[in-house]
Amino acid sequence: MDPPWIVRPARPSDAALLARAERAIAERPGFLVSQPHELVDERFAEKIAALSRADNGCYLVAEADGAPIGHALLDPLPLAAVRHVTQLTVVAHPGWQGRGVGTALLAALIAWARQAPPVEKIELQVRATNTVAQALYRKLGFVDEGRRARRLKLGDGDYLDDLSMGLWVGPK
Repeated sequence: MDPPWIVRPARPSDAALLARAERAIAERPGFLVSQPHELVDERFAEKIAALSRADNGCYLVAEADGAPIGHALLDPLPLAAVRHVTQLTVVAHPGWQGRGVGTALLAALIAWARQAPPVEKIELQVRATNTVAQALYRKLGFVDEGRRARRLKLGDGDYLDDLSMGLWVGPK
């Protein structure tokens, strides 16, 4: 049976809904690096527009019944020596976590990256406590590349470590 959603390119008109979903997730400390007030609709629209023109970046949305239920992007690094590297962000919207939305978005981005000649590597940061996401990334071929101790400082003064992972999608 097919999933109840489609994956499509993001549109600037999606920006407000995507930002709202990230703000809701950011209310729970430790899931996203951003705090809710830092997630501005206009920046989402700008990023969607910029990546729609890029040959080394991509922004996708998962949609069910005409509404976004998740989004993911490959954001290229800006300098010439690292232009072949993209940073991954995957967000399953509230109510859609654990239902395969993130997996579908990630698989679509990996497939896109393998067909995009400028892209050779996908990198990501994941909380050391998020073992479910780590398992997904490893299942899709990502490898551990390092640990950043106390990278995130939470509002209560606690810290979280991040794991750096990467996936080579370029020529062997």
